[in-house]
Order: sequence, then structure tokens, then C-alpha cells
Amino acid sequence: MARNSGKLKRYWLQLPADFAVQLVLVSVLYLVGFGLHALVSGQAGAAPFAAGDAIWPLAIGAVTSMLGVYVDRIEGRPSIYFPAWISGRDVPAGQSARDDIRLLPEPVTLQSFFTAPADTVSATEHEAAAWADAYSALTEGLSEDDITRAEARLGRALPDLLVALYRQQNGGSVAGLCIPLPDRTAPTRYDQVILPFGGHNDLVPAESLRRVWDTVTDYADPATPEDAAQFPDGAKAMIVLAQWYRETLFLDYNQPGAPRVGYTDFDRYDVNGNRDAITWWKNFETFFAALRHYELA
Repeated sequence: MARNSGKLKRYWLQLPADFAVQLVLVSVLYLVGFGLHALVSGQAGAAPFAAGDAIWPLAIGAVTSMLGVYVDRIEGRPSIYFPAWISGRDVPAGQSARDDIRLLPEPVTLQSFFTAPADTVSATEHEAAAWADAYSALTEGLSEDDITRAEARLGRALPDLLVALYRQQNGGSVAGLCIPLPDRTAPTRYDQVILPFGGHNDLVPAESLRRVWDTVTDYADPATPEDAAQFPDGAKAMIVLAQWYRETLFLDYNQPGAPRVGYTDFDRYDVNGNRDAITWWKNFETFFAALRHYELA
């Protein structure tokens, strides 16, 4: 992990620790073997140190060092931050983090949120859009009473733009939507964008909206001390809009005024044990304006 983190200082500092552990382990095993031999044979003999005792370990060390350099070369240069399993953003199954994508020029609208603009997509996307249209026919929009009941159950007023989306369709599959990372003005790969609606690419239906707190109670008990750290601060005032494993898009009502929108992986931590940073948008309108349609390049 130290090598893959790309922190060369950490890598070199790790080597003495590795060697120390190996030295202790080998010494203990040697002494155990020496003792067992003495117990079985009835004598404890030790041969004097010879030149071969140094030559053979040095020769084997040289060969394994060359193999190590070779492995290092074929594995490629390390990430400049952390290993992919720590900091890399997950992508849907069957898609590589390096798959090429193309952002579509058309802005995301209420009409194109659930279905990509037909004039700008490939044949593959047209097929996916046809399936989305078929699904949309089975997923009616919500009435004013439906919205009122959902807000009453949650104890929160939903953003007007989100309500407009639910009036059009009660959640379910959305178009291929992404948000470029802050330092990527023209992304071309999955690892350069955020996929806020996860691998399932869907919006939670209004009747299934839950708090982040509720989703954590699916596997953790807040009354148990060892589980308490699983619950993020303010989780009772966060409403989940989309969740893929623990990658979560949510509304945050922990401050006055309109709820802001957050996106994070609640199961991901860095090498120092810090929870994954949350990407924030000041409100749902700002989040919606950042969305972009995409397709495989």
C-alpha cells in the first residue's frame, strides 16, 4: 500500500519496518527449529560461520531485487495520491475507470433528465433511451397529494426543481448523467467525472426516500458503541436521492434555508482513517445545472 500510494518517502520509510519484521520472524523460526532439532536429536550443535552463509543470501537478494524492479516496471507508475481501492471513484460494473466517454453539448433539462436528447446520442444510447421510454410509460409522475404525503413523512420540504422532476416521473432510471470533477473542464474518462446517480443510474422514488441515518441502520445499531462511528454527523437531516452501495447523493438540511446537495462514499476512508470528503452544491438548482449528458466515446 505504501508503494502504491505514490508517496516515495513513505515507501522508503516502510522498507526498514518490513525488513525488521522479517528479521524477527526468521529469527524466531530459526530458534524454534534449532530447539526442535536439539529436542529430537538430543544434542545442540552449531556450525561456525562460513563465507557461504553470506554469499548465498547476497546472491538470492540480488536476483530477487532484479525481479522486484521488473515487477515495478510492469505495474506502472503509482498513483500520485492513494491506491485506487482507497481513493478511486467507483464506476458501474463492466466499465473501466479508463473507458473513454464523450460529454454531450445539450444542457440537461426537465424533459431530458430521464431520457437523453435523441439528436445527440449514438445507436447504443438510442436503444437505452427506448428502454427508458418504456419504463417511463410505467412510471407516472406524482400528484400534488403524493408530494404532500412524501414531504409530511420526511418532515422536510423538497426543492421545487426536484418536485418538478417527481411530477414528471416518480424516480427510476435517468439518462446517462455525470458532473465533471472541479479540475476537469473537458473530461474524457469515467475517472474524471462524478456519477451522482451511481451504477444503477436511478433516482429514488418519492415514497422510498429515506434519511442517511435510516440507510445506516440497515447494517449498524446506533446504540452499539462499535457501530456509532458508522453514522455520519447530521445523518438524521440528510435525505438520500440516489445510492449505489454506499456512494450516496443526498439533500442536507443541517443548515438554514434551502437544502444543499452532497455526494460522497460513506464507506471510503483515506490511509489516515479520515472519511471520504463530501462534494457539495449549494442547492439542488446548482447541482442540476452542473449535470451533463454523456455517452461512451
